[in-house]
Amino acid sequence: MVINENDDKAGLSKLNNKLMDFINNHGAIWKIPFASALSWEIAKWAGSSHPYLAPLTVILTIQVTVSKSIQYAWQRIVGTIVGVLLAASIMPYIGLNGWTIGLMLLLGSVIVVLFKWEHVVIVQVALSVLLVMYFQSKMSSYPLDRIRDTIIGAAVAILIHLLIFPPNSINKAAQKMIHFADHLTKHFYIAAQWVEHGCSSSEAQSLKQALQTLFQELHQSTTELDKANQSLRLNPLAHNKRNTLNKLTQHMNQLRLGYANLSDMIRVFMKWSESGSFSTENQQIWSDHLNTLGLLVKEWEPILNNVGKSTFKPNANALQLKTPSHLANDQYPLALYMNAEQIIQDFYNPILSSNN
Repeated sequence: MVINENDDKAGLSKLNNKLMDFINNHGAIWKIPFASALSWEIAKWAGSSHPYLAPLTVILTIQVTVSKSIQYAWQRIVGTIVGVLLAASIMPYIGLNGWTIGLMLLLGSVIVVLFKWEHVVIVQVALSVLLVMYFQSKMSSYPLDRIRDTIIGAAVAILIHLLIFPPNSINKAAQKMIHFADHLTKHFYIAAQWVEHGCSSSEAQSLKQALQTLFQELHQSTTELDKANQSLRLNPLAHNKRNTLNKLTQHMNQLRLGYANLSDMIRVFMKWSESGSFSTENQQIWSDHLNTLGLLVKEWEPILNNVGKSTFKPNANALQLKTPSHLANDQYPLALYMNAEQIIQDFYNPILSSNN
């Protein structure tokens, strides 16, 4: 009996977790219907004869992030006000036909361009001009309703989007970074095997392609982190989340540097191997070093699961990996020459190949 009760509790807990995940990760599915219904009722209460304009604004306003939603809400409100005022003030004197509609749309677009507003505002001005010119003669309340209901819909959409389970891309960004860190670790181990086996040129091409794929993952992680940043930028209630995001950004920089250094090391190994002076002893030494670096990244990775609450202490072997004393004076000029040669190769060789 106790087991069954425990199973029931576990099942209920899983169901609750799934429900919360759905609410958090699929806000547009339930926020748009809820905000639309609420805005309709508020518009009717405010005396609108066209309450559908409020939920229409809600549907168009709720975007992936709060900052984008606020931006679109502002653009729609400005475009609507400009379009309504323009059409309502001039149309009685010019009448309604295709040419007057075209003239009013042109005038509205010129105004937007003069104020250097974005293209979205042009669209909103054009829509308002067209609809007000058509409906004003039939429904005198339409211009006022359009402005009022647009403001109501935008306000309801932003408040619900901001205050009720605001979109949070931090967890998704962290998962992308964990995925990338795991693959970066594996690439260190793969590079270690490649070095141990002599840096064969055939395997080098596969390694380069794998690094390119890894770079794409790095770009995806960076993009996801940017989305999280945009989502929190205009959220006054997300102070703790912003602190977490700042720490994730620092960790993202560490991952970028890790990838960049691994790429440079592979380039150096290829040149060393081509020189014919990469001895078996050095191959084993650097294979061990790469394995140590891979282990370092693997041990570092868990802090992404608990950002700001966990510390990282690298293994002793990683701390001992330093330039030997007899090479200490040569490491800097050699590194600079390597980078200088690479710049020449990157800029000069493509010119040669294109000329040929």
